[in-house]
Amino acid sequence: MGQGKKPEGGEKKKLGGPAFRTEFLLFLVLFFIIWLLSYFLTRMLPGFVGWLQVAVAREVAFCLTHIGYTYVLKESAITFYTAHGGESLVVIAECTGLYTSIIYFSIIGAYPARIGEKLIGLVIGIPAIHILNLARMVVISLVLYHKPKLFDFVHGYLWQVGFVIFMLLLVIWWMWKIVKPRTPKKTQ
Repeated sequence: MGQGKKPEGGEKKKLGGPAFRTEFLLFLVLFFIIWLLSYFLTRMLPGFVGWLQVAVAREVAFCLTHIGYTYVLKESAITFYTAHGGESLVVIAECTGLYTSIIYFSIIGAYPARIGEKLIGLVIGIPAIHILNLARMVVISLVLYHKPKLFDFVHGYLWQVGFVIFMLLLVIWWMWKIVKPRTPKKTQ
């Protein structure tokens, strides 16, 4: 093989070539469409979102009861009465993990994988997101109970970043462990 000659066995595929760009653009368009439709669906079903808020508040309350905390639960609000006064944690739509699940669902739905692989990704990922969100809400509740001055930092920064990292690691794990490479179609 001399200088300037192509390697034997054909051309080497470029990573950033036109096929990659087209596939990536298609992924972005599909992601945006799935995300937008899912988001608007939540807006059209406010009863479902309200039910989810109450359900998450009840799950958090269940966990708090089992670790020995006293509170008052009313709808989606958990109120603690502590030495430093009353503190309330209100579970809003963003606290349910719904929107993180929609982003995850959109990534899995738009990614070029087989239907079975996508279903496995959803069956594993959505419950994992829900469980992490429940842990997040319990920790936030405990911070509110014991150290209310740290609440904004833990809620607004620490867990937000942690949640995004978790979701991305979940997607990467799914891509590496579940999604099998497609064999290129032979042209005749």
